[in-house]
Amino acid sequence: MADGQIENPLVSLRKLLVPERPSVIIPCYNEEKTLAYVVNEAKKSWLTKEIIVVDDGSADRSAEIARECGAKLVQHKKNLGKGAAIMSGALAAKSSILVFIDADLENFSHEIIAKLAQPLIENEARFCKSTFEREAGRVTELVAKPLLQFLYPEASLSQPLSGQFAIRKELLLSLDVSHDWGIDISIVLSALKKGERIVEVNIGELKHKRREMPYLVGTAREVTRTILQNAGFLAKKHKLIIFDFDGTLVRGSSIIQIFKSLGMGKRLSELRENFYKGAINEKELTRGIARSLRGLGTGELERLSSQVNAAPYAYETLEYLKRMGYRLAVVSFAFRRVIDSVFPKGYFDLVICPALHVKNDKLTGKVSIPNFKSDKHTFSKGKATRQLLRALRVKPHEAIAIGNAKSDEEMFREVGISIAINPETRIDSSLKVKTLPELLIIAN
Repeated sequence: MADGQIENPLVSLRKLLVPERPSVIIPCYNEEKTLAYVVNEAKKSWLTKEIIVVDDGSADRSAEIARECGAKLVQHKKNLGKGAAIMSGALAAKSSILVFIDADLENFSHEIIAKLAQPLIENEARFCKSTFEREAGRVTELVAKPLLQFLYPEASLSQPLSGQFAIRKELLLSLDVSHDWGIDISIVLSALKKGERIVEVNIGELKHKRREMPYLVGTAREVTRTILQNAGFLAKKHKLIIFDFDGTLVRGSSIIQIFKSLGMGKRLSELRENFYKGAINEKELTRGIARSLRGLGTGELERLSSQVNAAPYAYETLEYLKRMGYRLAVVSFAFRRVIDSVFPKGYFDLVICPALHVKNDKLTGKVSIPNFKSDKHTFSKGKATRQLLRALRVKPHEAIAIGNAKSDEEMFREVGISIAINPETRIDSSLKVKTLPELLIIAN
């Protein structure tokens, strides 16, 4: 309403009778051709409490147009994706009812706002999606609907990817959603998981700007990834899982099994007894074990190592995690040649552990220990984990660590989720499991 203009008494009465009026949020990225039309049309609705344009790093005049039209402007310095724009708009909104409208609509009508908001105002539902009278988009028909029919048959929505929807603010902020172009379907699936009823309303005919094929391919990729993540087929919150080796990926101690096979069990027991008495520290124990293996052929070590018993379903669990898109790493006091014999060389994205020296295909008795100083252990697994996260460009909250010993606590403190598997003693961890396959549930 222009300054000085007297509001229609009927409109004023309507506003008094409606307990909540929605914030209209328009995510925008380079939509200068249609943005003014969409904002001005939204202003015509008597129900609109405020209009927020979230400019997601546009390179055109979108931000300037939003200001000229009198909309509240939220700006991203760079393009962060539609999901981030939706969440920024939600955080900036004053109302508890949010109506989202695409900025590229060519025939938007202000009446759509009331149609979408009405079920929320009347407490019929907390989430309302739009359907519209046109052939559904190519991504919807070729990607979203077929996947949803197989994985989420209960999600029988006509337009699951529609950008026109209304939702309660507290519901949206409570959902675990994607912040990229998978946001629309991510909101739907996350709401369904919470048991929310989703209402659909027909908003008539809609005309969007026709997108070019490279854009559609990118959108389809994000939608596919989001659906598969929510269904548990792809990694979602976490990107990396860090494993201890002995007692985690293999049963018991790999070096005990190898020394027994070599008939050197007594020698290993003597070294371990000296360690427990405090005569040598853990690093000296590792060097003593390496010296005891001097002269052993690498082929024989690999043969004996390949006979080390892997933990139940270790291979199957790791393979499934790989297919889900997780990166896998090992931080261990076990020797690298042993790890590479139990699991194929190069199987893990990164391994940090002691490395036995070799000359002429025989062990020299020397060992290189990772340079992460520790007063108690062979090396600091905590410092090693920090280096590993930097090397793989993974944030701490995106990583999971799993181990079974007190020495693993240093590693646990550096990650988002720590898991103790059949621990030898009481250790501090987020969770405890008995078998590796339980990771498949925790990881997602």
